[in-house]
Amino acid sequence: MSITTAGRSLSNDMTTQVSASQLSPIILASLSFETPVNLWSGYGTITYAGTGYLGIGTLGTISPVEETIDLAARGITMQLSGVPTAMIAVALSENYQGKACSVMFGALDSSGSLVSSPITVFSGRMDVMSINDDGQNATIGMTAENKLVDFRRPREVRYTDEEQKNLYPLDKGLEFVNSIQEKEIYWGNAKMSAPVNDNGGGNYGPTEYD
Repeated sequence: MSITTAGRSLSNDMTTQVSASQLSPIILASLSFETPVNLWSGYGTITYAGTGYLGIGTLGTISPVEETIDLAARGITMQLSGVPTAMIAVALSENYQGKACSVMFGALDSSGSLVSSPITVFSGRMDVMSINDDGQNATIGMTAENKLVDFRRPREVRYTDEEQKNLYPLDKGLEFVNSIQEKEIYWGNAKMSAPVNDNGGGNYGPTEYD
């Protein structure tokens, strides 16, 4: 048996845990910095899908993940406290905006082992980082945008050679677009001095025939 909630399917093991009288829930977060950061809401290190997650205990918080019946982009806020000052320079120098991040909900069994198949409850992109430093330790806050926010961004694609080369570097289909702008094209008689303007068949240029 499996449970499906908000479009997500829980594995049999997770179903057993959430249906039990006692539940040991955990949160796992992945942040795609240049050196990826993977954290979880306990102590020590646990491994899921070949990736090690460092426990931050009570030093980290994540705002509630909101879901609504309408198609809305709901972001989240993550905060990590007790960060050594030496790490602040690294955080400030990272090119992090727009990079992927995700939050998963999981559970531990009675032996303290991670139950298989945590579910992703948030997937988006890192947005704005704020740092509060008291000289010894610091608190780093990070807001993250839901992927649905991409639907609000305009998609502007133009029929230019540069745009086409950006998509398909070897494509020359729009190579002469710039050169034909405002170009006068003569039809049927190379000796004409003005373009053909056929308003119903009566005007053939300076002379009707050669």
